[in-house]
Parts: sequence; C-alpha cells; structure tokens
Amino acid sequence: MKVNKIDRISLAGGLIGALFTNPRAAIDSRVEEANKNGWNLHQIIPHTETNLFLKIISILVLIITFSLWTFGAGYILLFEKEIDNN
Repeated sequence: MKVNKIDRISLAGGLIGALFTNPRAAIDSRVEEANKNGWNLHQIIPHTETNLFLKIISILVLIITFSLWTFGAGYILLFEKEIDNN
C-alpha cells in the first residue's frame, strides 16, 4: 500500500530573498532528507498565496521593511512511500 506525505517549503521574498534564497538547494536538501526516511518525491507544485488577507499582509511587511524582506511563496512537495500491510 502506498501512503502520501505533503511537505511545504517556504521561501523568503524581497531583496534578501532575491539575493540569498536558493530554491533548488532548498528542494534538494528536503528531498534528500525525505529519501533517507524512505520517501520518494512524486510531484513538485509551485505554491502561491491565494488568500487575499495574507497577500495584503505580505505587501505591508514588504513596505515596512523597505523592500528588504517578506514571507514569500514556495513549493509544495508530494512524497509517497510503499508500506507493508502486515
């Protein structure tokens, strides 16, 4: 039987996020950690904030920090693992 696990990677936004965030390294390290625990990556989905309230808060944080930082979008990783039914 297969079981699934969903994992979310959050990335920084703003100038700090643009300069110092490496999405590929974040995904690689999370997948490597999951693989050590027996999980296989099934799908990567870009995660964007669709909640209007959180979008407004994100913009306000960006304004308050003079465009240096805000919480950003990220990725949703779907893992699967084969488990024994016994």
